[in-house]
Amino acid sequence: MLYKSKAIVLHTVRYKDNSLIAYCYSELFGRISFVVNSAYSRGKSPGKAVYFQPFSILDVVFYRKPGSDLCRLKEVSIAIGQSSISFDHTKRTIALFLSEVIYRTVREEEPNPTFYNFLENSVHLLDIMQSGVANFHLIFLMQHSRQLGFFPSNLWSAANKYFDYRSGSFIPHIPQHNFYLESDVSKMISQVISTPFYNAEELSFGHNQRQQIISGILQYYKFNLGSNLEFTSLTVLTQLFD
Repeated sequence: MLYKSKAIVLHTVRYKDNSLIAYCYSELFGRISFVVNSAYSRGKSPGKAVYFQPFSILDVVFYRKPGSDLCRLKEVSIAIGQSSISFDHTKRTIALFLSEVIYRTVREEEPNPTFYNFLENSVHLLDIMQSGVANFHLIFLMQHSRQLGFFPSNLWSAANKYFDYRSGSFIPHIPQHNFYLESDVSKMISQVISTPFYNAEELSFGHNQRQQIISGILQYYKFNLGSNLEFTSLTVLTQLFD
């Protein structure tokens, strides 16, 4: 059958001579994959690959067969234009990393309007954000943990200063296992948790602190989603803020 939906680009791989496979999160079906023919330019004709950049929000028309893992793309166009992500190196790198996070952590091939709206709104916020951009991915990761079902149950305090990521809570004493973060990192992660995107500039972290925060958050992700979870674009992100 022929369908039309908005879809947010997560990841692409080259396929055969002049095609690609695009992994997206769609409004209509959740996680979805497309075969995109004529993806790369030949001569003066621009290829469709230009549409499939990380976090691009597209209108797609496609054929989908029951039981098939791949949909065949018929038409593609920009659904929501972006003014800065494609041209701002910092935002583009953040988009690359976060789109990989979604690609590796969200597998459900079924509609989830709440998550789709969260993702589309987050992309829009990154595009229009003028300050605090260096903290965007930290806030996103913690808010995404809510969507995944393991958002922390409380916040740091002087009485509860260690983040136990086995229980997903801040506790008063070092637990009798290794799945916890030191007090200083726990406090910074709590600050990230309690900061909305529009106040991102209020988080004042240096490079080393951001490294500690993202390392702690990803330990939490790996505990909940599997220790083999890796992000190839994390190195690029790390170099960006070095």
